[in-house]
Amino acid sequence: MRAALHAWLAAPTSFAAGAALYAQVGGSAVYGQLFALGETSYSRQVLVRELRVLASGLEQGPTLPAAPPPKMAPVAPLAPSEPPPTHTDSPLLAPLRDQLRQLRDERSQLHAQLTAPRLSRTDRRKMALRICELTGQVGQLLAAEAHVLSQGRLPGVVATADVTDTGELRRRLDNLISLRAKVRKRPERAAELPALDADIILIRHKLSATTRV
Repeated sequence: MRAALHAWLAAPTSFAAGAALYAQVGGSAVYGQLFALGETSYSRQVLVRELRVLASGLEQGPTLPAAPPPKMAPVAPLAPSEPPPTHTDSPLLAPLRDQLRQLRDERSQLHAQLTAPRLSRTDRRKMALRICELTGQVGQLLAAEAHVLSQGRLPGVVATADVTDTGELRRRLDNLISLRAKVRKRPERAAELPALDADIILIRHKLSATTRV
């Protein structure tokens, strides 16, 4: 690895190769995410600096023999499955995609400002951290969008009215009855009782309908 670092530092032409080296030996998740966003004059400057520090540290420490790569167990081919249902007409998609557009626009603007000549180092660091934060939020929204497309609803607990599994209904009923008993002993939580009673009545109705069928 030390030789690879010195070779790249001697001719740092490929930003992607340098970023790949940092991903193997670097210790900062923030810098790793910054380099993953692509090359700018600022990110290249940081990459060269950090790889020089890492190369210097390797020279001072003992050289350890490289461990042999682990043997990978053969992976059985996946059985073909039916494609998941899509809900492309869900009204939940529009607000999600609007948020995605806003976050991506802000990230693009910050990314363009990183190379401003008079920008202070402190401001550049703040922008880089904000870009990393926005990237995480974009990933969460993309996951929510995929969930809506496949399930027709946002990620999270399924509402009682939408639950059809008898076992899940009985589990919820037991939990609600136990919770209601505790709430009844707490006068300051009396406002919660109507909602608990309504859920209990709904579940009992759904269970009785299942039994009749």
